[in-house]
Amino acid sequence: MGLILWIDENKFVTDLLEKVFKKKNISFYSLNNAKDFLYIVSDLRPSMIVIDSETALKHKTELKLQLEQSDFLRSLPWVILGESSELSFLPNRSGEIKRPFDPFLIPELIEKIVKSH
Repeated sequence: MGLILWIDENKFVTDLLEKVFKKKNISFYSLNNAKDFLYIVSDLRPSMIVIDSETALKHKTELKLQLEQSDFLRSLPWVILGESSELSFLPNRSGEIKRPFDPFLIPELIEKIVKSH
């Protein structure tokens, strides 16, 4: 499994997940917003993006603009954290992680999503 890009404004959860992923030797990079991350995607070339629905909705306009600018970004599998019908514009939706979730089980869940994609 390649690099997972996790976008979520909840720093506590993201910090915990980073430790969990690193302990399992899975590449993990996190951002706390979806305002301007296209350059990071271009540089890091993640294999998947996991985005928190609330964080995404706060930056919906910026997120749409970035998607329009990058074929690579549109080609990536996207996993939505939480539920939101307002995120139907996201391409390649590969899965959803419902809340509440056990952070220690997320790497295995992501791996299942990757295998099914």
